[in-house]
Amino acid sequence: MLFSHFQRLQLVFLLLTLTACTAQPQPPLPTLAPTIDLVNGAPVAHLTPPITPNEPATLISETPVNQATPTPAPSTLTICQQAEPLSLYIYSDNVAARAGILEALYDGPVDTNGFALQPVILEELPSISNGRLVLQEVNVQPDDIVVDAVDLQLKSLTDGVRLAQADGRVVTYTAGAPARTVQVSAQFRIKPGIVWSDNTQLTADDSRFSYEAARYFDTPTSKFITDRTESYEVLDTLTVEWTGLPGFRDVHAARHFWSPLPRHLFNGVNPSDLKNNPAANERPVGWGPFVLQTWQKGESLTLTRNPNYFRAGEGLPRVGQVVFRFGLTPEQILAELETGGCDVGSQATDFTALTPQVLEKQAAGTLTAHFAPSPVFEHLDFGLLPAEDYRRAAGTEVFADIRVRQGLAHCINRPQLINQLLNGVGEAPASYVPSEHPLFNPQVTLYPFNPQRGQQLLSEAGWNDADGDGVRDKDGRRLALEYVTGPEGSAFRQQLAEALGQQLRVCGVELRVRWLPTTQELYEVWPAGPLFGRQFDVSVFPWRAGAEPPCELYLTEAIPNDLNPAGSNNTGFSNAAFDAACRQGLLSFDEAERRTAHLNAQAIWARELPSLPLFFRFQVGLTQPGVTGYLLDPTANSDLWNIEQMSVSQP
Repeated sequence: MLFSHFQRLQLVFLLLTLTACTAQPQPPLPTLAPTIDLVNGAPVAHLTPPITPNEPATLISETPVNQATPTPAPSTLTICQQAEPLSLYIYSDNVAARAGILEALYDGPVDTNGFALQPVILEELPSISNGRLVLQEVNVQPDDIVVDAVDLQLKSLTDGVRLAQADGRVVTYTAGAPARTVQVSAQFRIKPGIVWSDNTQLTADDSRFSYEAARYFDTPTSKFITDRTESYEVLDTLTVEWTGLPGFRDVHAARHFWSPLPRHLFNGVNPSDLKNNPAANERPVGWGPFVLQTWQKGESLTLTRNPNYFRAGEGLPRVGQVVFRFGLTPEQILAELETGGCDVGSQATDFTALTPQVLEKQAAGTLTAHFAPSPVFEHLDFGLLPAEDYRRAAGTEVFADIRVRQGLAHCINRPQLINQLLNGVGEAPASYVPSEHPLFNPQVTLYPFNPQRGQQLLSEAGWNDADGDGVRDKDGRRLALEYVTGPEGSAFRQQLAEALGQQLRVCGVELRVRWLPTTQELYEVWPAGPLFGRQFDVSVFPWRAGAEPPCELYLTEAIPNDLNPAGSNNTGFSNAAFDAACRQGLLSFDEAERRTAHLNAQAIWARELPSLPLFFRFQVGLTQPGVTGYLLDPTANSDLWNIEQMSVSQP
């Protein structure tokens, strides 16, 4: 039995307010939480005393060592977005509105591009091959605090606790004797020569200071990792080491670096008080390409070039000033991109409802539209394992025959849905992994729109229209499926339900829509919720995926039940081969082994078809034609992740 990480994604089963990536405003969605956000940090808990670094922070020479030759008449890049952040503190709320601004103030510390992590201020990410990531087995004693290998909960070492081993095996502890379990550590070294914008050296102790702030119970960050952290220790001026609690075999240990905060500016300030500190919230000091000059609340925020930027010698940033304008509607931003009032319409604003106008203006050459697939995907789930007290018109076992699931899949015209709902921007995915992902498997079973094949499969499964009323039946039961969706007021959800009903009706399937008034009711956990209480026939809702293929959504252990009320596997899908492949993909430290396992898991999932992926939503950013360097990456924290590379010339 292998130690599993899927619970990590279940523990923070939050409903996020999504900046919609469809042609209609979207409701919140369940999230695969917590992929650790390397900009916003994460962690909190196992408290250790503050650490004094071996070498104190020092003031660098007043002449900036990284300063480039001054450039004449620096240009201004104007970025327009609808929402204004409430705070610029890295651990504050309102993440989407401030993400682009933080990219300008703080470069990295780690970027996510093309589904991969790219170190920015770190020399490299820790790995087993470079020796900075270490797995060792340690002795643990009765009553020691360890992380259970199966449910990832913190437990006192007593009889029955599952202990992860370095090789991935799990040993069940027998009370009364010492035992051994794995302990993971990761070292992070900051590149030399990086300074804060006030010209003070950036140190490992600044990252430690950020960790101290993040772990505070009232700081709005996930506490999952800090609760499982034994220490976050400063080794020297530029090196910090994360060590997990015994038993926490964390393959994502290379992500556990906390975005630095300037300890030297907050002497005497308790890290827990930073969330209310005016300087931290309104006048942050960073190490990125720009520094904050002015913030006119309700109107705009102006940044100027940071002369101490560690990449200034490369001629970066390429503009001398950045102005963020707030409070404009998507329609106003679209108009001002043409008249010169805006250079960039940030992804922080939802332009998807304006896609027809955007495409028209792009064709006319008055603006440039940048589209990228979103990590959010819509999927049609089949209720393979309904709750014991749930009764369905078509019979409890209707989906036990794979031909029924396959038949329904062939009857759904996904390209037509994309045209109707997404203005033709998108693709019908092969699995839960987008085609751009490096771990995408193109060699899986596909279900192209083919209603003739769909009807043939339904007939082979014994579902025929014996009475000629247009709906198939079998053993006296109609093929009438309850379709659970919501919220009822969503125009997007209404259009989707209507389109699916029409498409399935052609194949002799009746869709009975059951509307939930709110997303809170729709996503309620076991046993009360319709989806995660496993009280539905079919349903469509969105999942947000991350850099890791989200196979853990469909693990047997993730089925919601009394012992696991926050489980994600609402379909009830259970397949031993899939479970083994998924776990290996999630837990392996060997990249080749990890890749093979994820490809295998996708192949099994697509063949067994517990769910039909309909489409990935899309993201859109807009620029005026004179802007260069804008790169919309679906996995980046913001579309302004490389703002230092952006430039603008007036037409």
